[in-house]
Amino acid sequence: MSESKDNFVKIIFSGLDNAGKTSILTALERKYNFEKEISELKPTIKVNYQSTKFLGNDVKFWDMGGQSQYRELYKAKAEFYFADTDLLVYLIDIQDKPRIPQSLEYLSEILEFFSDNDMDVPVIVTFHKFDPDLRIDDKLINWVMELKQKIADDFPDLKILFQQTSIYDIISIVQLVSYGLSLFDEKFFELSELLEKYIGILNCLSLILFDKNGIIISEFYSENINSDMYIEFLEDIREHLFLLKRMEEENTLMNELTEMEGNIISYLHRIEVGNENFFISSLFDRDSKDKFEEEFVNLKDETIAILKEII
Repeated sequence: MSESKDNFVKIIFSGLDNAGKTSILTALERKYNFEKEISELKPTIKVNYQSTKFLGNDVKFWDMGGQSQYRELYKAKAEFYFADTDLLVYLIDIQDKPRIPQSLEYLSEILEFFSDNDMDVPVIVTFHKFDPDLRIDDKLINWVMELKQKIADDFPDLKILFQQTSIYDIISIVQLVSYGLSLFDEKFFELSELLEKYIGILNCLSLILFDKNGIIISEFYSENINSDMYIEFLEDIREHLFLLKRMEEENTLMNELTEMEGNIISYLHRIEVGNENFFISSLFDRDSKDKFEEEFVNLKDETIAILKEII
């Protein structure tokens, strides 16, 4: 992240109107019980701003209204709206097929501005409203793959990453923002390698490092997670996210939480780095409990050492 900007990070959320930009940011902030609030959202007028802290950096989300008059304004004053952008998150509503060409055209105009001004801006294109019931639609999946290829082919010199999101899957929302923020420091890759190493050492199913806001800093998952375990796995991670949000709302802290259901143990552990709190979330089999308890302290110490270098 740029030191010249005083550790300030500008993330633009863009796309056509009704693509779901404000809904995503609302879900990210609330983590749970946000459905009624989202259903009552009004179209964004020009730009809404949201702020958060991430590893000592001030992150400002620019939620840019997608109505045609605002898109024209952004293009006319692109030097103001798109200048100093650190990350572009562009939403494409896959349930609004008639307007996909219009959405791709608007995306191209933004990317052309970056290209013409030699702005090395990472871009995440998320195919939004990819709701759980649509993820078994092979025809839709193939169509989305074709869209990805077209966008990548049109802008081969830009760093464009792709995600799929739904407000009915809070994990996908958290991963979207986490994925974007992780692009700013190579130390994130060290964390990923560390979690990959300890997945094997601890013989666990998942390792996720959250900050106090529930943003995923790094994550790694075992190849042994089968389809039968996956639903339970997601529910346990959601519970950890909800717990973090409740602790924030109630201004309380816990050091660790262990819950057992069937053969799976759900574990959440708080670590401190300076004045910041982080949380390591893990799921593992009951049979791996002794090994986990024996080696977890090493994972914690190595995680703290890397985080100290980042913040």
